[in-house]
Amino acid sequence: MIGTRSNNNLGIAAALVFATFVAACSRTQTAGGTVVVAPRDTTEVGDVSDAGSVADSTRSVGDRIRGAVGRVASAIGLGSRGPEVPPYTGTNARGIPHYARRAFTNEERRLLRAAYGIEEPHRLYVSDSTEGGLLKYDTRAKRCRSCYVNSYRVGFTSVRRAGESWEQAERRVRAMRRRDFPSSARASSNRSTADLDPIIRADVERMLADARRAGFAVRVVATYRSPEHEAYLMAMGGGRTHTLTSLHSYGRAIDIVIADGNIKRRRTRQAWIAFRRWVTSYDGDKFRILGTPERTWDWRHVEMPTSSVGFRTIEEALERARRCDGADCDFQPRLPDRMR
Repeated sequence: MIGTRSNNNLGIAAALVFATFVAACSRTQTAGGTVVVAPRDTTEVGDVSDAGSVADSTRSVGDRIRGAVGRVASAIGLGSRGPEVPPYTGTNARGIPHYARRAFTNEERRLLRAAYGIEEPHRLYVSDSTEGGLLKYDTRAKRCRSCYVNSYRVGFTSVRRAGESWEQAERRVRAMRRRDFPSSARASSNRSTADLDPIIRADVERMLADARRAGFAVRVVATYRSPEHEAYLMAMGGGRTHTLTSLHSYGRAIDIVIADGNIKRRRTRQAWIAFRRWVTSYDGDKFRILGTPERTWDWRHVEMPTSSVGFRTIEEALERARRCDGADCDFQPRLPDRMR
């Protein structure tokens, strides 16, 4: 019996290795015709964008098969399981977040409200199971895949005031008029890569240069945006933002335009999709987009998350809240000296 099981395992392992090899050969074309490995996908866990509407960057069929290979191999003792993700991670098949269902003590509720403005902890969830997945809070529950909700990254710098909940901050900002904002908030977004977090500036500039060499007509239209400017964009509406928490305010996101930028033109749309596939597989998947390469509410956005900003679990957020009880718990940006 032992010999039979061993032989079966070897046969399964061989089949899995072959499937992985075939899947790894999947390819897609860039705008310039360069062959690159198709990008990964987190649609299965459904990273909801800041608008709470669509899944995060896509994964190739090969990566999906490799994931299945890992799970089967682990089940038959050929590998080890990775760390378990929280049950409040990603979305279900209908695109609705797996909101937290755990019980919260009165003290935990107090900490989350005081430190992060969270009125209802059962609207907390982690965007996806990748390293870039972040703890988010929806001010109202998302009921369908296409329903827009305002999502906030917990612990991110913003215009939310001390003691203010996200629901209160949202109402205050939406009631503001153009004249209520300082001139600096009404100014156009910064466009220089010199305004980015110094740690990522060289990576972003190298990516842009490589994108152009690969045949993409790419130009940068925004880099750093202050929390006040993010609030201004939200108040002015127009679907330009559905959040007050952004990696733009950390100098870790850029907005880019491909070709003429007109997404309604078939050729431009194809070029943009090709770029989004390319950038999400570039340099070890450092760069992330909102939505999938083919579907998004924000075509321009490209970001570089960092483990030093934001939370991956509710427990991490609670631990930080206990340490800074009564003080500012938000993560502070690391910007060029001249911008501090």
